[in-house]
Amino acid sequence: MTKHSGKTIDKVDGIKIINCESCGFVHVSPIPSDEELRKFYEKEFYQYERPNYFKETQEDLSWWMATYANYYRIFEGLTKGRTLLDIGSGPGHFLACGKKRGWKTVGIEPSSVAAEYSRKRGFATETGFFRYEDAKKLGTFDVVHAALVLEHVPDPIGFISDMKKMLKKDGILAIFCPNDYNPLQNILRTQQKMKPWWVVPKHHLNYFNPESMQKLLVKQGFQIEKTLGTFPIETYILTGKNYVGNHVVGRACHQERKKFELMLYKNHYDILNTLYAGLAQAGIGREFLIIARK
Repeated sequence: MTKHSGKTIDKVDGIKIINCESCGFVHVSPIPSDEELRKFYEKEFYQYERPNYFKETQEDLSWWMATYANYYRIFEGLTKGRTLLDIGSGPGHFLACGKKRGWKTVGIEPSSVAAEYSRKRGFATETGFFRYEDAKKLGTFDVVHAALVLEHVPDPIGFISDMKKMLKKDGILAIFCPNDYNPLQNILRTQQKMKPWWVVPKHHLNYFNPESMQKLLVKQGFQIEKTLGTFPIETYILTGKNYVGNHVVGRACHQERKKFELMLYKNHYDILNTLYAGLAQAGIGREFLIIARK
């Protein structure tokens, strides 16, 4: 069993956030039990914590599909294969985008509500938490994708090791995570004395940035192929549009972000990818995507 120790950098809702020396990334302490997590994600996450998720995802669907198509284009430049496993597949939009592009896609989703929604759309979706012993029956894949997953799991190191086993030789792993404690967030903390609004220990157990995730993947034998940031949404707070705790302002900022990206996705996605690669190098962007080869 790993002994977790390191400097406490925050304390939220009575839970410590530590920069763990043994893990090499920031996470909560203590880590909740598997049973606590299972109950939360199977029974509560979509039903109570994100009741507007499906509605807002539908409103944003054209943007999501353009974003996902951009990521699939990157995968297609790195592998000739067209099989993909999506871990934490939610309502199935990433599966849908891949299928439209000629990929064979399979999803694994812990929320029974989201998994059933995906299956009703005609996508192969397993209900449950991802574990290699359960998932190995699905075979191996050219790409294993996990978006907004690694921040939730109690053992990211073991989780990545299991994902690696699901990859074919020279397969591609794609991890999309929030970019936490990033430079813009830290500026807002020090100059505007804002609380760390991104720290939500009930939802997020781990707090990664591009550097810590890259190191974690290299340790597990991966070669980093590409790293992209996403839109630096915190710039809105820096210019006076504080969306923290204000859903109306947050949605308005998001609509502006969508317009910007959709304009570039149409004909100039290469410019956007170059811009976002530069942001990632500077540690900026609300999330990041790292693509690595087995």
